[in-house]
Amino acid sequence: MHLKLEKVVLKNFRNFTEADITLNQKSLIIGANDVGKTNLIDAIRILLDKSLSENDIEPADEDFCAFSDCDSFEVLLYFSDITEDCINAKLGQYINDENNSMYLGYFATRDIEGGAKDYTIKAGPSLDLLEELHGRHYLKVLNLKYVGASRNVNNFLRSEKNRLLEALKSNRTKEQISTDNKNLEKVVDLMNEVQNEIDSLSYIQSAGTRLSEELNNLAEHHISQEIKLGIDTPKSKDLFKKIQLLSYINEQSIQVGGDGRKNQAFIALWAAMNELQSDEDQVEEVSIFCIEEPEAHLHPHQQRKLSEYLVHHLKTQVILTTHAPSIATDFNPTSIVRLYTSKDKSTIAAKGGASGEIAEKVKNMEFRLNVISSEVYFSDCVLLVEGSSEMIFYKALAKQLRIDLDKLNISILSVEGVGFKRYIELFEILDIHWFVRTDNDYFKVTRKKQEPKEVYRLAGIQRALDFVALRKDLNPEIDMSQLEQILRNTEGQLKELPSADDEHRTKMYDSFYEELNNHNIFIAERGLEEDLYFSSEIVSEKIREYFNMLVDDDYEDEEVIEAMKKKKSTFMFHFVQEYIDFLSNISDDELAEPLFKCKETIEELRHV
Repeated sequence: MHLKLEKVVLKNFRNFTEADITLNQKSLIIGANDVGKTNLIDAIRILLDKSLSENDIEPADEDFCAFSDCDSFEVLLYFSDITEDCINAKLGQYINDENNSMYLGYFATRDIEGGAKDYTIKAGPSLDLLEELHGRHYLKVLNLKYVGASRNVNNFLRSEKNRLLEALKSNRTKEQISTDNKNLEKVVDLMNEVQNEIDSLSYIQSAGTRLSEELNNLAEHHISQEIKLGIDTPKSKDLFKKIQLLSYINEQSIQVGGDGRKNQAFIALWAAMNELQSDEDQVEEVSIFCIEEPEAHLHPHQQRKLSEYLVHHLKTQVILTTHAPSIATDFNPTSIVRLYTSKDKSTIAAKGGASGEIAEKVKNMEFRLNVISSEVYFSDCVLLVEGSSEMIFYKALAKQLRIDLDKLNISILSVEGVGFKRYIELFEILDIHWFVRTDNDYFKVTRKKQEPKEVYRLAGIQRALDFVALRKDLNPEIDMSQLEQILRNTEGQLKELPSADDEHRTKMYDSFYEELNNHNIFIAERGLEEDLYFSSEIVSEKIREYFNMLVDDDYEDEEVIEAMKKKKSTFMFHFVQEYIDFLSNISDDELAEPLFKCKETIEELRHV
């Protein structure tokens, strides 16, 4: 086992009023933009990032939570499984001997907003036994290596390359040092020889002479110096600092180019350094690696590979933030931390962070969770529909209704059938707002021992009722009394029906529609095709025009609807492209209500 930052507790820090966030050995932090992923990382950095100066960690007014009237905030880190000798030697008095754990906290105060501010750093084996630390001496053995989203990859490459070479130089045997010194002398002699040969080139000499003359004309002090063109030959002890990462193709060297390639090279250097430290008998420090948006400049295949590499090749704790569904899809679900905005605008973590409950629901998705559906990890609201036709239709309708799905962070997701249950369970666990639009369809039931042999049930309404029951199981506080009363009033009218009667279906639709809406379920009057066709005269006219089945040609409504169903997604795709302007005519129809409800939910969430 290795040291693990197991929990981060934030109180009144930036957009966190009170949050306990559990992390795993490898953690992926996800959520919408501006939800607080970077703020969470900054909280950890205040205590663990040794690249931050004393001035950098001074509290500022913007660090105090704006959502609560406060003049103090806390960042508390809880570490478990502390077995490393270097940490015990430096921080042993603050470690709980019974369970090898420790608390490390940052406590900031201010007189008033804009007034004097102060902070203390404390550590201890328990919350009751925290002691003030004078200085950040612990960073020598316990720290965070951080790469931000806006990173200068070239600087990181240079510094990490030098660190790796310095570490490898220190680990050499006496025999290796002797051999290296002899070879280095040869290298220096060769470099000096190259410099002399360059000096002998006529155009190099001429350029140096002309440059010196012009400089002498500009300022007197240049006379005492001779200016030449040449190679900046380093001293032997600094030679490795001049070495660059090069890529060789057909024995020709070129500098490693492209930010994506450099990003991978930098992380490979990190891993190599980490491997070197892990192989040593005495680990001198424990570093937690934190990378924001590691997918930067990489295509999806390399994003997934990078995620797998960071998880399996770095022998230390890793914390990642991402906006890439391709990384979220393949990441271990036990290690996903989803941040979201609560009703009071503060940020919290679904299920308190990395959770077995979340993992269980993600695993239940089986093959259904792919790169497209993983988009919902980053959504604030999801509209679940049965198939691709509904998804095409509702995205086009949203555009005509001027409901900007991307701006509002709303996703429309097809479950490709009626298997809504697993999605609902996952969204409830992740605290993602969800709504369902489903058909009000009849199912035929064949009975072997009863007469009549064939009966029907209103499967759509029964399905919707199952979703409400599931929601109730997951949220016991939900009131179902009104729906239960409707069920009593309609007892025996949903199943074992002698025929698939449209009038009866409409009657049940009228009975259940409004109350089901209160439970996030929008049921069709019949199905998407029927409801769209009858939504307005102009829409039905355009559908007939699309199929060239005009009223004057004696085509019945049901024949047109059958043509719509036969072509299904193909019809919907081409129809909304060709006639999208006419969808605005159904803005007052019940077909549009799921979209307006999603929009209303987001606006309430953001207090628009």
